[in-house]
Amino acid sequence: MTQAIFTNAWISQTAKTMFRGAAPPVSNKFYIGLAQTDSLSRNSPLASFISNELSSADYTRLQFNLADDGGYNTNTNRHEFSPVTITFTPSTTTWQFQTAFLLANGHSVASMGFSSSDVNSATNRITISNHPWTSGDRLVFTADDLATLPTGIDAGTIYQVLSPTTNDFALALVNSSVAIDIQNTGSSTFRARSANGIIATFAIEPSLITLLPGQPHSYQIPIALMNTGYVNGS
Repeated sequence: MTQAIFTNAWISQTAKTMFRGAAPPVSNKFYIGLAQTDSLSRNSPLASFISNELSSADYTRLQFNLADDGGYNTNTNRHEFSPVTITFTPSTTTWQFQTAFLLANGHSVASMGFSSSDVNSATNRITISNHPWTSGDRLVFTADDLATLPTGIDAGTIYQVLSPTTNDFALALVNSSVAIDIQNTGSSTFRARSANGIIATFAIEPSLITLLPGQPHSYQIPIALMNTGYVNGS
């Protein structure tokens, strides 16, 4: 069974929540994603996970929901939840991946494609019809094979959506309200990738997984909370 690793970012967030009163992640915004790489580590930034996430037309993130509130196990002295099983199944394309990750406070839509003709360097806006993002949502951009991102948009940088309409939006650096100056349209095709949230944990397969259309691949996720005090669970 592939073992998962908690990221440093998640451990830090957990400490902030427990000891400093930071808001915990929203319970219905946990998603499992798949990445086509084996080079990620617990120190890897969020953008590295998102930039390597699958982008096939039939790929979607799967929502992670706990089935119940669990109960206290007196044999192991911990609170245990029912294991959650997540099953990915491509419908029309072949998927290849090697890493699965759990995203907290994430967006349900993994990514959307657009082309250089959708970039307006005069108005600094990007057109993606019926895009799902609202003001403040965070995005990472990648160029498809043989494509070049527009000058002003850098791969590996997290941006936030600014002044969105139904079909287009501008970009700003995180925590800024100044639109990014997009100096040209770039060339060919790109992807805008949802980068809300924080990577909680990830698991790297020992070898590349190839899924043909209709072929499922499942992850079973057990969850237990250790009893660090003197509570007997009663």
